[in-house]
Amino acid sequence: MNRGGRLVVLLCIILAGFGTLAAADTLYGAEAPKDAAYVRLVRLSDGSGPLDVGSKRFDPPTGGVSPYRPVLPDIYLIRSGGREVELIPKVGRYYTLTLTSEGIRIFEDIEHTDPARAQLVLYNLLPAERVDLRTADGRTSVIAGVGPGSAGRVNVNAVPVSLGVFGSAGPLAVVGDPGLSRGGSFSVFVYGSGSAPQVFCAQAELAQK
Repeated sequence: MNRGGRLVVLLCIILAGFGTLAAADTLYGAEAPKDAAYVRLVRLSDGSGPLDVGSKRFDPPTGGVSPYRPVLPDIYLIRSGGREVELIPKVGRYYTLTLTSEGIRIFEDIEHTDPARAQLVLYNLLPAERVDLRTADGRTSVIAGVGPGSAGRVNVNAVPVSLGVFGSAGPLAVVGDPGLSRGGSFSVFVYGSGSAPQVFCAQAELAQK
């Protein structure tokens, strides 16, 4: 085989390798069922029991988040602490349910599909404060102007960075370095009262069942 032929074969092998990597590197590190919706639960208050979505039971610890789990598209009535909300998940969509002392809030998430960058999502569960996600020194805005009960998101380069949550009067809580990785999705939750907010960060995961 001449040199030109060897180069063509080598290029084909490299491209095939990239194709295999792309197929294996699916959202949140797991192969997702194609006919399901995906739901996760974030528990941000004490005193509530497990939460059921159809046949799936979600029971993360307080201050913790479950993996996304596949559920059948349907109409679900979700109950906790005497409150009830309706969830109608759609095929291929992702949902975050947050359980706080005020009840259950549902966010429809945007799928992260960029394998070269990390996704950052800021969930604002404060009752009245509009918040920003910035570098810890406050100089660089990463996600700006997220209102109460809303979420904001951005794709960023996966580099070490220390972050903080800021309100109109200045810093509210320190996030630290979330440990960003390429292709990963990282969630920052800010909750509690406006005078004493709490924050935690978690990388999204996908369970098979």
